[in-house]
Amino acid sequence: NDIRNPLEGATQFNLNEIESCEKNDPVTMIRCLTMVSGLVQGVKCDVAFDPTLSVLLEDVVMTGVVSHNEIVRHLSIKALGLSCIISKTLAKKYLVLFLQIVMVDNYAEILETSLKVIFDLFLVFGIETFAEDEAADKKSKEDVESENSLDTLVNSSQEDLITSKLEKTKIDDPENPIGNMQKKEADTFADRIIARFKEFLDDEVLRSVAAEGVAKLMYNRRLVDAQLFSRLVLLWYNPTTEGDSLRHCLGMFFSTLGAGNEELLDVVEQAFFPTLETICDAPHTSPLQEINPANVAELMLSLLGGRHHEQIAIKMCNEILVMPISPYGRCLTKVLPHCGVGAAEQANLKLILSLLEQIIEEVDHVSTKRSLTSFSIKISSFITPSSEEENKENSAENQDSIKATPDKLSQSTQGSEKSTSKRKPLFANPSQPVDFLDTIT
Repeated sequence: NDIRNPLEGATQFNLNEIESCEKNDPVTMIRCLTMVSGLVQGVKCDVAFDPTLSVLLEDVVMTGVVSHNEIVRHLSIKALGLSCIISKTLAKKYLVLFLQIVMVDNYAEILETSLKVIFDLFLVFGIETFAEDEAADKKSKEDVESENSLDTLVNSSQEDLITSKLEKTKIDDPENPIGNMQKKEADTFADRIIARFKEFLDDEVLRSVAAEGVAKLMYNRRLVDAQLFSRLVLLWYNPTTEGDSLRHCLGMFFSTLGAGNEELLDVVEQAFFPTLETICDAPHTSPLQEINPANVAELMLSLLGGRHHEQIAIKMCNEILVMPISPYGRCLTKVLPHCGVGAAEQANLKLILSLLEQIIEEVDHVSTKRSLTSFSIKISSFITPSSEEENKENSAENQDSIKATPDKLSQSTQGSEKSTSKRKPLFANPSQPVDFLDTIT
């Protein structure tokens, strides 16, 4: 007993000391979070369903997310993001948290890491995954509300119930009501995400990360939007981004854009006119005033093929005719000759040529009119007369020649009578020279 009691007391003392010395200081938390991040990167299973990883996530990572230390909070958000990338369940659960961090936190590195996590989640799982989850949450809330209002529904007549139910379930395609409802929910969620991305692109701190993330999403067809593409083009040419890393990223994105991605080319065509209009209508204090619209148009036209060029040329002509004197209209008149319409259809070429003739009459600037005139001549060279037009022209020429034959014959007989009677040479009167073609006929 004398021997056991001191040992037991010592054991109890050591355990109590260990419990009282449990560390949660920043240095210890940084070491733990670094190990958790390395552990998560090395596993391939779902973190949400692994007991060890889920405990580490709740006890270590989530504790660090609310820490007042910026470094601890940053490493916690990084570890949480890595966990969400390999777990769709966690991604759906914590996406809103990352969005809130971007909107609330003041530490630059935390903002950039949270935004990178958001883009990575959309890139891995797709925006529609989170839209479906949001739609399910809304449906569950509606079910709860409908159960709570059961008394009200009971008091209503059966006819009113059927009418209200039909009004709530109006759909575009009666054959696929579920698909239509999911599409509407996805569009609503995507619209909100696009609005957030626009805010991020306007933020000087986040615009580099946002531009890179949007470019990745668009390149992988996870998100395709003309307004976002227009903002990427404006960032590429904005003088304030000179020397920024986002220019290198956007340069790679634009150089690989037209590699068989027809959906993105349609987006470029949709963004063409809004981008130029934004530049032309920018206030004098805006850095966009330093951008040359012709350079922007050349870039976007270089990304597009011939089919898009002819459509843009037709739209551009119509825009110029609507406002030929405005800065936007003058800008379009300078850009129009850069359209490559050589491979366009004949009907479109004739339409462009007719519109150009109207524009040339409206334009007063000499150099612009000269450029448009040379462009119209170039388009005229691409127009080939159709077989029907050739037949009409040939028939008209034949009719003219038939009508002219009696007159020519009478003139020739009169000339022959005069020449035989007076025996004068053919050029007797120099003031009335004879046409050799008429004489030959």
